[in-house]
Amino acid sequence: HALEDYNRHLKLTQVLKCKLEVKKHWVAEDVQWQKVGRLVANQKYQHVLDHLEGLIVACIFELAKMNQASTGYKLQKHIAKALQAHSITIRSALTMYNSIASSMHPAHKTLKWEEVVKYVFLADFDLLHDT
Repeated sequence: HALEDYNRHLKLTQVLKCKLEVKKHWVAEDVQWQKVGRLVANQKYQHVLDHLEGLIVACIFELAKMNQASTGYKLQKHIAKALQAHSITIRSALTMYNSIASSMHPAHKTLKWEEVVKYVFLADFDLLHDT
């Protein structure tokens, strides 16, 4: 079964190469390969940055709601539990962001958990400032 799939995919690939008139295969040393690699890396960086920012902004809104005078005790407790879940998600997104940011060329600034918490509590949030 695997050999049949391989042969079918090989034929489909050959048909596509003919339709696209591919004359030369890219290798890692090609300028085009490297350019596309940078584009893909930048797209991954932007995606993870957008995700992290969205989580932090959501957390800021939750904190603002919790601190409103009209928010009752039960709702405050519910929001506090939601914020605990947010913090786990933000830590995970922060780890992903830092790994991608450090692998960029040139490397982008990595963030520490303490900085992110400061952004949330001060609502002084601008990750895109240096990008």
